[in-house]
Amino acid sequence: MQGYTWDFSVVWENLVPLLGGLRQTVMLAVLAFALGLVLGLVAALGRMSRYRPIRALSTVYVDFFRTTPLLAQLWWMYYVIPFTTGLVVPRLGTAVIAFGLNLGAFLCEIYRAGIMSISRGQRNAALALGMTPAQTMRRVILPQAVSRVVPPMGSMWVSLFKDTAIVFVIAVPELMHAAREIAVETYRPLEILTVTALIYFIVTYPQARGVDFLHRKFRVVE
Repeated sequence: MQGYTWDFSVVWENLVPLLGGLRQTVMLAVLAFALGLVLGLVAALGRMSRYRPIRALSTVYVDFFRTTPLLAQLWWMYYVIPFTTGLVVPRLGTAVIAFGLNLGAFLCEIYRAGIMSISRGQRNAALALGMTPAQTMRRVILPQAVSRVVPPMGSMWVSLFKDTAIVFVIAVPELMHAAREIAVETYRPLEILTVTALIYFIVTYPQARGVDFLHRKFRVVE
């Protein structure tokens, strides 16, 4: 824009609320990822269950959350659930649940791929030694599957951290919401949004490099 004078002093004047928004972003990402880890494992075990109703229920959950937009899921939980049930969940809690459910559906397939990659011979050997199927899964299969699922889980974490920006649509006071509020109040959107993008890069880039390290460290050679 010709004639525009950049003034980044507005960023320093509003650095505290921006960092407060970043703190909310980190909290949201950590809580949602923890929920997704649990839901993903439960769904993966459910999809491999010998009981058809459990398999069907797990499949419906995974297919629904993998094939519908995250934004639509977030809006649905924020607007529809309170309207139909009368249950009002705080905005941050709604975002954690929405992101956790969505992430769990994708992590389910990561878990399942890791578990299925372990050779059937190891399962048979464990059963031949007298282990129950549950003991075989807990003591033999899952420990080996962990090294195979950690790298893609790291990639999911990086994506989750970036995707938390969409929760500004339900007014969760995270980084993007804080940036938008400051931009409106100061009439300096170019400076605020530029620095906000830079903050995301500074925080996310080391995470992405860490994921690259995990891919090298846990690389499986058959």
